[in-house]
Amino acid sequence: MSNICLTPKETTEALINSSLNKTSMSIRKKLLLSIMAGVFISLGAQGFMTAYDNTFLRAAIFPIGLMLIVIVGGELFTGDCLMTFGLVHKQIKVKDYLQTMVLVYLGNFIGSLIIVYLIYNGGVYSNQSLINAIIALSKAKISMPFVEALTKGILCNILVTLGVWFATSAKDTSGKILGCWFPILLFVLCGYEHCIANMFFLPMGAIFDSSISWVNILINNLLPVTIGNFIGGGIIIPLIYYKVYY
Repeated sequence: MSNICLTPKETTEALINSSLNKTSMSIRKKLLLSIMAGVFISLGAQGFMTAYDNTFLRAAIFPIGLMLIVIVGGELFTGDCLMTFGLVHKQIKVKDYLQTMVLVYLGNFIGSLIIVYLIYNGGVYSNQSLINAIIALSKAKISMPFVEALTKGILCNILVTLGVWFATSAKDTSGKILGCWFPILLFVLCGYEHCIANMFFLPMGAIFDSSISWVNILINNLLPVTIGNFIGGGIIIPLIYYKVYY
């Protein structure tokens, strides 16, 4: 065992133990941590919007959301896809796995909507350029073909779960922060799709443009992106690396 970080095999063991801890939490604790994760990702997403005229700065700011989750605590659907490690290792039951994933997803949505409400009522979008930017972003997201949104979701959560992997392997705060930063920066820079971030972007865009309906948000974006995120982070990464290390 290294003094700096866990080995890949040790990290998979840590992720297996983490999955057991996640499914063992009380519903109240799980929901509160899920709401806070939605809050933190949405704050990072708003930072992304504030830097709307600088592509690299957008990508550099957004990972702060995951950093907050890792350092202070939170349950994020895309990161929790790694609970598949515990499932295939027979440490957790299918029922507990599914219940946890659904509850975390709903909690993340609640947290995202809380930040949408606070930011809107806080007058943050008094700048017309910012309003135009969130509308354009939202329309682009709901206009993607299903397969494109699905594929971008897969690519996104391969990187997000690797960010969680890096943070899990690090033994100090600096290592955890840097572990989050690089993979998340890459997915944002490449324009991939993250379902929880979209729970902030799309409702915020809908406030300013009535053509962005909840049907479009749920069916045209969140559905394919969520499926893609699960494939990338809940199937590809855990199943391949479980096979490699076990």
